[in-house]
Amino acid sequence: MLGIENFRNFALQNMMQVEQILSEVYSGITAGQTGFAMFDGGAHKAYHTLRMLDLPGCEKVHAVEADPFMAETFGKAIAPHSEKIKGRLAFHQAALQDDPKTKRIAWKSSPSHVGRSSIVSANAERDTIWGDNPDMEYRDAMTVPATTIDQILENEQLPVPFIKTDLEGADLIALKGAAATLAKHRPVVAFENSLHSPKVHGFTIDEMIEYFADLGYVGMNFVGETLTKENWFGFFEAWLTPTNHVEELRAHLHSSLAKREVAFA
Repeated sequence: MLGIENFRNFALQNMMQVEQILSEVYSGITAGQTGFAMFDGGAHKAYHTLRMLDLPGCEKVHAVEADPFMAETFGKAIAPHSEKIKGRLAFHQAALQDDPKTKRIAWKSSPSHVGRSSIVSANAERDTIWGDNPDMEYRDAMTVPATTIDQILENEQLPVPFIKTDLEGADLIALKGAAATLAKHRPVVAFENSLHSPKVHGFTIDEMIEYFADLGYVGMNFVGETLTKENWFGFFEAWLTPTNHVEELRAHLHSSLAKREVAFA
């Protein structure tokens, strides 16, 4: 099996392949299951929301999008499918973070890079993962509603086998607000894995590894290697899995990668 550096080089030239692998993995994880819900955090243009809704056995998708302008785009993407998904989509327009007492939060909305809008942290030196990127343009300062994954799913009676987050560096903070969900539902998690996230949001990787270990979770990269402090940031997307499902996730990843071996030649 190829190493993470080879996969990274491949992914940078084939970005949609990453999303397709993600889709293949959660399709494999849920195969044969019935009556479950999925969670799409940072739903953007509804790419994964629609694929989740198409999964056999999926009765509901919780889709979360904080940016008000992207939420409009999401709505337009969903509209043609309204009859097919009627009653099965729960849309939450809010920013995911870790404090259940926080009801609104500072937000940077970008018209130039709509997928890079994000929470504004309290770190004056670097308040988003994009820092002072000269290519980025932002709208006027705003706040948006805030919530946690646990608050969204606290009354969800269906099992939740999979969570995806794409939160422009706020993913691990959001997952700190998901302890009850991880303990109850034991989902596999796919998350955006930004090198700048610890500095922006004020945590260490040691703290996050301990947090997930206490919940019986382990990190994994896109080629199935266990994540440690030393290799955590080898790629900008990663996985978390309950320790008793490590081999299952690894098998799904290896199956998806095997279809693409020619791309690494």
